[in-house]
Amino acid sequence: MPKAQLYFRRSIRTVFVITLAATLPLAGFVAGSGMTRATAAPASPPGPGGAPVTPKTEMPDAARSLSNAFAAAAKALRPSVVRIDVESGAPPVPNRERQGRPTLPRGADVPDIFKHFFDADPGDGPGMPRRGTGSGVVIDSAGDVVTNRHVVEGATKVTVTMWDGTEVPAKVVGTDPRTDVAVVRLEKVPHGLVVARLGDSERIDVGEWVLAIGSPLGLEQTVTAGIVSGKGRAGRRVHMSGDRVRSYIQTDAKINPGNSGGPLANLSGEVLGINTLINAGPGGAYGFAIPINEVRRVSQVLLKDGRVRYPYLGVMVGDLSELEPAKKATLGTNLPARAAFVSEVSPGGPAAKAGVQPGDTITQIDGHKIEYGADVVDYVSSQNIGSTVNITYLRGGKTANTQVALGELPGGDEERLADSGKIGLGLQTLTPEIAGSLGLPANLKGAVITEVASGSPAERAGLKEGEVVLEVDRKPVASVDEAVAALRAPHAGGHLVRVRGGAGARFVTLPGG
Repeated sequence: MPKAQLYFRRSIRTVFVITLAATLPLAGFVAGSGMTRATAAPASPPGPGGAPVTPKTEMPDAARSLSNAFAAAAKALRPSVVRIDVESGAPPVPNRERQGRPTLPRGADVPDIFKHFFDADPGDGPGMPRRGTGSGVVIDSAGDVVTNRHVVEGATKVTVTMWDGTEVPAKVVGTDPRTDVAVVRLEKVPHGLVVARLGDSERIDVGEWVLAIGSPLGLEQTVTAGIVSGKGRAGRRVHMSGDRVRSYIQTDAKINPGNSGGPLANLSGEVLGINTLINAGPGGAYGFAIPINEVRRVSQVLLKDGRVRYPYLGVMVGDLSELEPAKKATLGTNLPARAAFVSEVSPGGPAAKAGVQPGDTITQIDGHKIEYGADVVDYVSSQNIGSTVNITYLRGGKTANTQVALGELPGGDEERLADSGKIGLGLQTLTPEIAGSLGLPANLKGAVITEVASGSPAERAGLKEGEVVLEVDRKPVASVDEAVAALRAPHAGGHLVRVRGGAGARFVTLPGG
């Protein structure tokens, strides 16, 4: 084979596109049977003023097919993707310590975990309603739209803008903070409503092409493309926007503020997930979506009952592998390398009634191996309220078993909230993985804020999700247990709390225990 032909054969195997823009009169070239033809464009006519213009190249069939697939999927989904504009209650008076930072644009849908980097829009001053923008997907002919709970949380007015610009008032049917899923219903079903085709998120593959569609920063619909970068179970390494989201879809398709609640779809025009989170860290930003199978399940329950009921064990659990050696030694002997230790038992809860005590180390539930605290939440979440589970645990170096009849999770999540009735603060022990996702040093010790209840003392103090509690009353706290104990302890004049976020450390005051 001549050298020229051998060179083109290898090149075509390596890349999809081969374009020749030669000045020689090369009409065409074929390198062997089944090879793609690469053809030089004919000489272009002179442009304005007689100057030559760039030649028009021929798009290879593979590139044309992929481009057409992107366009077809985006066109098919366009009528069922909506923009959601929300107004909610008046914000608190800005904290002077926060002044001088970049201004958060009006209508910007920035995840709560990032809002502490910004000051509020000056136009949204005291007494003015908060405004936000997100996205949603039409899921049935009744005009029901699924979105994220954090998009419509606390909404007093919801306006849905259809793909053709039609604005329709809507009301919130139900929200589920534990999966960050919400459903809103159009007050009037517009003519020609198109329902999205929902796929099967269990059938997606890593590496599959996907599109993220939404209304970033209040703009009209935009489409970004990428692949499924990863998928798996949410837990200790992936901190989703809802603590009961049991799995995730990761994508490198760019998800911008305002895409929250919009679809992540395949090239068949099927919705595979609901875009929910941008996880920023030293290595860049990563987009996450809630699998559509879970969204479908939760939205159906919300449409039927207005809320989702969850089974309840009544314990606060942590990772045994994360414990300091001194504290681990107090749990007894014969401990495995990985298990879930019980740091707190809710008084009168199902676990307490079954004899579970703080310091117990859970190794199995119904014969399923438990390696992390998240495994306990995973398994309990998969059961029914009222069902009985068999817990195997270690206490003082000895193995024991107990039967626990699961109750219903109360309105406040007692596995995460630190005295929510008085403070309204959700906490989780800061791990190196979570610290990295927040752009903080991996060796930082403390309790990361995972939830701030609306209208609570914590919100009035200006605390935000993603900030880390470092000290309470001038004493360092290295875990959620220490932070909760310190905040519940009586303290005249309130607790002086030192927190750290992306803009540095500051002090706030919270009510005493």
